[in-house]
Amino acid sequence: MTQMNDSRTDLIDGRHLDRQTMGDPRLAAELLGMFVVQLDAALRELADAGPQRRIAIAHALKGTARSLGIPAVADCAVALESPLADRTIVDRLSRITALLREEVGRRESHPG
Repeated sequence: MTQMNDSRTDLIDGRHLDRQTMGDPRLAAELLGMFVVQLDAALRELADAGPQRRIAIAHALKGTARSLGIPAVADCAVALESPLADRTIVDRLSRITALLREEVGRRESHPG
């Protein structure tokens, strides 16, 4: 799993995201904002999800996180796909989501 310090704000691989969005900062901010909404919904659903649903949620998060260049979320999602996943992974995903929300907020207020 990617190591993460809770004070770190470089959760997003900017070069990867720029390639995916053709360097358009407004598109990047929009996609990141939508992903934070997806993460919030996923975290709510994960609270009560059974193993099969948890794996499906994790799989969707993994793909989106990888496409946007957010490896810490992708790593959590990979761990959540495991039959042995535990609550600590969801807690870590929640902390990462909070940090990501802050980073996305900064990007939205300074899109270019």
